[in-house]
Amino acid sequence: MSQIHFHSDFYEAIKNGNKIQTARVDEPAPQLGKGEAIFDDKPSIEIQITKVIHKSFDELTIEEIEKDGFDSKEELWSVLLGFYPDLKQTDHLMLIEFSTIETD
Repeated sequence: MSQIHFHSDFYEAIKNGNKIQTARVDEPAPQLGKGEAIFDDKPSIEIQITKVIHKSFDELTIEEIEKDGFDSKEELWSVLLGFYPDLKQTDHLMLIEFSTIETD
């Protein structure tokens, strides 16, 4: 089962289904199927990893940006630069699409 680490700021958006994708740089690709969203100071969330694709930031569509939980390319770019300060818009990102798994 793949584990994907997230900043705690994204916990609620993932838990309530508003963030169903994450963009990563220089990380190993997770396996499709059951996974776990891991946070430093919050409980983990079970997820189903459904898709992994690679493309550059400048190729992203507004639909992909919205899946990541953002309203605009500029907003996503600003957050990505916080995690990857040397990122260029032509660098390739790994987009990991997922859904939360309801637990009882």
